[in-house]
Amino acid sequence: MTLQNEVKTFWETHPLLDFEIRTESDSYNWAKLDDIKKNDVEKFSKTFWRFDKVRNLAVLDIGCGPGWLTVQYARNKANVFAIDLTEAAVRITRKALEENSLLARVQVADAEQLPFDSESFDLVVASGSIHHTPNYEAAFRESFRVTREGGFGLITLYRRGVLHKPIVFPFVKFLMRLTRTRHPGADLAVSSRTVDDFVRQYDGAGNPFGIAKSERAWRADLIKAGWKIVAVERHFFPIRMSRLLRHSPGFVHRILDTKFATMVYFTVQR
Repeated sequence: MTLQNEVKTFWETHPLLDFEIRTESDSYNWAKLDDIKKNDVEKFSKTFWRFDKVRNLAVLDIGCGPGWLTVQYARNKANVFAIDLTEAAVRITRKALEENSLLARVQVADAEQLPFDSESFDLVVASGSIHHTPNYEAAFRESFRVTREGGFGLITLYRRGVLHKPIVFPFVKFLMRLTRTRHPGADLAVSSRTVDDFVRQYDGAGNPFGIAKSERAWRADLIKAGWKIVAVERHFFPIRMSRLLRHSPGFVHRILDTKFATMVYFTVQR
């Protein structure tokens, strides 16, 4: 079995947040996903996604997962296309669209070989998906190819930051145990021995592929694919996973989200 097939098999069995909420079972669970996105994961990055600027634009959601971005763009009157490697994600996304009385075209497709003509979209987005793609450089090139001249990309990727430095990493694992911080599907403070293993298990111990790089390294990859870097933000500190931190004041969460972010948010342009 190829690595890409292993990736597909894992995500078919475990759609995004499946260890935490059974996303595909009913509308209540999608509502819970929506709550997690709005009040934790994307709490401080909502303007990054340009939801209020997409009316009548052609938007492609690469690696749509359970379809949170697809729904937001469709709700804001964009002409939305969404692709994912798995049937599970396509099924969940279509159901979410139906239950919200929204329209978008959703299909199974490979980010490394997008089934669209060159320069088809005004905006392409990839939220935490390309770092799970074995040939992520091909996915970067494809995202660039299908974007129109002057169009934009919004791409978020796992970030290697201060928390992953060799001298800091053991202390991070100690603090995770102390604060009872545990990712659903993997007790990272116990099961991971290296930074690479730590990152791979973000979405579950059985996840076969997930890669983090420094901002500089990701920037170089995007530029090599043809993209121009317009802006960079840092976000993603899932505070709900710590029993001792989940009720912290908003300003504390904001500091953690930006200063100790585990993802980098790139705005790029063709």
